This record gives sequence, structure tokens and C-alpha cells, in this order.
Amino acid sequence: MHVIGVERGARWRQRVDPEISIYMTTKEKISLPRIARTSLVDEVIATMRQMFSEEAWLPGAKLPSELELGRQLGVGRSTVREALRVLGHLGLVEARSGLGTYVVDRRMPGGQVDQPLTSASLRQLYEFRRALEVPGARLAAERRTDDQLQDIRVAWDRCQVAVANDSSDEFARLDFRFHFSIIQASGNAFYIEAYRALEASFASYVSLVLALGPLRSMLHFHDGLIEAIARQDPAAAALAVDENFLETDVRLRLLTNNAPA
Repeated sequence: MHVIGVERGARWRQRVDPEISIYMTTKEKISLPRIARTSLVDEVIATMRQMFSEEAWLPGAKLPSELELGRQLGVGRSTVREALRVLGHLGLVEARSGLGTYVVDRRMPGGQVDQPLTSASLRQLYEFRRALEVPGARLAAERRTDDQLQDIRVAWDRCQVAVANDSSDEFARLDFRFHFSIIQASGNAFYIEAYRALEASFASYVSLVLALGPLRSMLHFHDGLIEAIARQDPAAAALAVDENFLETDVRLRLLTNNAPA
């Protein structure tokens, strides 16, 4: 039997179970099941959300190390790290330098897709964005001028002001300008015209995804992308966009889970 330690007061209780059990101070048993080899990051997130909801970990509690969580869940450390990164952006946990990762809020932020913003149209918009933004970033890194790089930096700085003002609607509107400035730097007229068509609906859809976490999680979200374009590294720019979409994919699945098709 494997055991995780969870501090919740003066009393400790060990519960023996054929599954993986944890030390806890509540009377009810909470098990931490082995994770299937499909959708590993999603499964780890779902398992940890269950632990939060069942009060195995209260706000302020320190989580076990990435290595220990991975051992208990039967997954690799990189999978645990990615799950914690997403949970951090959702405002549920917080990494404290030199101290570890702590629970901030057990509640899952709300968010749903309402008509006419259906789950199908939301997925399609992000499929379209990904199809343009990954190669667009690669081309922008190859072809951008100094003026275009400055436009990209200014657009992102304005997004950061919206974060400081905690205005998700303003951030969503400005986020389009930021991504469009990268597409413009690609120098591909077809990409530019195709992406321009998103402007009317972009903010509405992005606001739904932003609602799944605190806006401050976007504070440095695209720093790596901007720096890759600045040093004219096409592979790193494309990778930065792709990695950002991996997190967005998790949010989309959470958002559209029970939304209209």
C-alpha cells in the first residue's frame, strides 16, 4: 500500500485499502486511484479536483512533491508538472519558490458555453486559430521587421495593462490585436485576411475560456513566444504557440464538458 501524507489538524488516520490511500483526519476514505494511460494530464487534473472537492486538501495545504504525486498516481513527473501548471492557471494551486505547491482554492471556476456560442463552434474557432497561429508564428520569427516586433511588444504590453486592471473583456479584445500583429508579421496575405475574419467573434469566445481561471494567470503567458520571435527562432516560436494551445485544450474540455453541442 502506498500512502500520501495530508496535514489537516492534530489527528491523523490511516486507512488501509487495496487502492492507494492517503493519511487524512476526516472519517471518510479518499483513495487516489492509479491513472489510465489515456489523457494523462486530464486524468491527473480530474483526480486532484476530486481531492479538493472531498476536502483531502484544504486551502493553504502543501501538496506532496511532483515526484511523490507521480509515484502515487502511476504517471511521470512531467505529466504531474503539466497538470499542476494548468491547475495553477485555473487559480486552484500556487507554486511558491523554494517552498513547494500549495492549495489556493478548492472550487473549480465556473464557465459554460451558451447559445449561440456552442461547444462545437468554440472548438472550431480554436482549431482554426491553431491552424493559423502555429505556422504564422514560425513565419513571423523568420520575416518580422524591427517595427513589426515593436508592434507585437506594444500589443502584449496593452494586454498586460488589462490584466493589471482585472478586465477580462478588455484583455480578450486586446488579445486579438496581439495575435493579429504576429500574423501580420508573417507576411502571408492569405493568413492575414483569414485571421482578420475572426475579429468580430474572437473576444466573445476567448472571454469564455478566460473565465476558467484568474486573469492574472495570463500575466506572462506569451513571454516565451515574443522572445522567440525577437531572436528569430522559428522552431521555438512555433513550439511556444503549440504549448500554449495544450493548456487551452484542457480548458476547452473543462468548459465544454456539459455545454450544448
